[in-house]
Parts: sequence; structure tokens; C-alpha cells
Amino acid sequence: MNKNKKTSVSAIKCTSYDINELTEALKDAVTQAGGFPVKLSSKSKVLLKPNLLTARPPEHAVTTHPAVVKAVIHILKEQGVTKISITDSPAGNYSWETLWDKTGMQQVADEENAELIPMDNIKRVTASNGVNVPIMKELEDFDMVISLPKLKTHILTKITAAVKNSYGLIPGPAKSMFHGQYQSPKKMGLFIADIFDLIKPDFVIMDAVVCMQGLGPANGTPFELGVIMAGSDAVAVDACACETYNYKATEIPLLKKASENGFGTIDPELIEKKGDAWDIIKSKKPRRSNSDFLHIIPEKIFHTLTLFLSFRPHINQKECVKCGVCKKVCSQDAIIIKNGKFIVQPSKCILCMCCMESCASHAVKLRTFWGRLFRK
Repeated sequence: MNKNKKTSVSAIKCTSYDINELTEALKDAVTQAGGFPVKLSSKSKVLLKPNLLTARPPEHAVTTHPAVVKAVIHILKEQGVTKISITDSPAGNYSWETLWDKTGMQQVADEENAELIPMDNIKRVTASNGVNVPIMKELEDFDMVISLPKLKTHILTKITAAVKNSYGLIPGPAKSMFHGQYQSPKKMGLFIADIFDLIKPDFVIMDAVVCMQGLGPANGTPFELGVIMAGSDAVAVDACACETYNYKATEIPLLKKASENGFGTIDPELIEKKGDAWDIIKSKKPRRSNSDFLHIIPEKIFHTLTLFLSFRPHINQKECVKCGVCKKVCSQDAIIIKNGKFIVQPSKCILCMCCMESCASHAVKLRTFWGRLFRK
């Protein structure tokens, strides 16, 4: 990548998921960001990568809204593209049918004649840091990958947007394994940055119409931002998007490292902001990630200090449906069954938050020292 080359990031007003308004906003966003890569043609085979973190309905703001996916397909079809597929690898151990149905992807695929690809086939590739990584094998069959992230806070990486969305091209079980190897938010973020070049998209269209604040990526609360963002540099798009939460890109270890690796830029001098929604982004005051303080804890005392502060997931037994997904995704065997109840063992927990992300019933909560102290 040319470190001195400027890139465009667009932010366009879009107040709802009405398909007509959304389609026009998306067209404007793509145009303002410089258009799709020139290699896109009517013969192109295109993969759409939304954020399908877990089997939750669109109104929860956990996943990319299906209307965004539908609108992107409409735009591609207008350019003559007919070979369009959709995929993602969720955090939980759900059937593909359940994931696609709950997130609205099945309806989009049926209506638009798009292909839904289960991430059952993998190939192994070696990242620049020497780590052997399993990724979706079918990636090699596509001419273009378009990332369709949902803008949210994230308990490990502060925000999750385009760069983090690419991590979904790694199968779920492998993601849990990597969490076990990189046992802190900072280490995990830096790892994702190191392998991002393996799964870098060709273009990004971000769903920031309704975002998530607070305890994201699965347990925060939705808030209306009313924006669609786009760009060809995923790192630059995220660098602009993090301003929504009043973060500087340099405060996000994942983005800082990705930029240092040469996978994109966070330099404001190299980013041209286009569109009519930048005042909206600056004016909103959503809550940041609940776990910002985790990033300032020294690595040597991270586990001990967070354990002392009782900063650990806790399973609300009233909301738990006993599906066992949390136990299956835990790489540390920190979740046990005791007297018919799923229980988190704090000493074994490494705060990867996979259990929270994968729980479709929203039964896994984050418990802290202060929460325990003042709990009634």
C-alpha cells in the first residue's frame, strides 16, 4: 500500500431501513467514496460479508440489517452482477438455517436469488506474523468481497466495524481457539490486526443507521445514528466511524496496528471525508464500550486484577434456556453444569466474552465488583 496515497470515506444521511431511502443512500455513499473497484464487472462473482454475530433478529442491532444487504444486491444487479453470495461465521453453535432465518438473510436470499454459503469448508494460510490461520475456502472463488459491517461497541476491541467484520471469515471454532491463545483484549486486537491482510475486503459499506452502544457487540443497547458509510480502505472507514463514540483511531489498538502494518490508514491527512453526515457523527453522544479500562491493565497482572475486581461473565438463570451454546464455545472449559445450571468458573475465565456473544437468549451478563457491591 502507498502510505502517502489518499483514500475517500463517505458518510451519508439515512434515517430508516426503508428500502427506497436505503438504496439511494447507498448509491450516494458508494459514489462519494470513489465507486466500486474498477475490477467489478457484470461477470464478477461477488461475496457479501455482513456481520451475523449470532442468531438474533435485526431490531436488536446485533447484526447487519437485512435491508442493507438487499439494497447492496439491488445496486450490484443494476451494474449487471448476478453471481452474488452471502456468508458469515457466527459466534454461537447454531444451525445455519437458524442463523439465516433469525437474521433475515434467508428472506433476502430467497427474494434476490442470492446464494447463502455455510462456512463448512476451510483452507489454511500463513499470516505475515507466521500464524497458521484457517479461513473460508470458497474465498478463492470470488472476484470481489464487499464487507457489510454493523457499527457497534465491542468489549475487546472497543469498536467493531469493518476490520473486525473480516474476522468472521474465520470459522467459529477457530476463533474460540485463538481467544485462548491471545488472552487479553489488547493481545486479541493486535492478533486480528496482524491477520487482517489475509481477509481484507475490496470495499466496505457500513450499516450505521441503527448502531449499538455500551456493552457491545451483543448485549449493548441500540441507538439511532442515521448514517451509511463507505470506502475502499476498511481501516480508514473504521478510523472515521470510531469518532461516533468520541474515540481517536490511535486509541483503538486494532486500528493502530493495522495501519502500522500497512493494511490501511488512520492518518486524517490521508482520508478525504465525503458526504453530508459528518455533523451527525460528531453530534451524537452514544455510550462507549463498557470495558475501556481493560486496555490500560498491564498484561502481567491482567488475569489476576480482573479476577480480583470480579469482572467476569455471569449466567442469569432466569433467562438461561439451557441450550448449552456458551459451554460449547468456551475454549477454557470455564463453564460447567452444576445442579442443572450453567455456571461460569471465574478463575478459568479469560474474558474472551465468547459466551456473551454467542448467547441468543441474552442470558450471559457481565458482572463487575461495583455491580456486586451495590446489587440489591
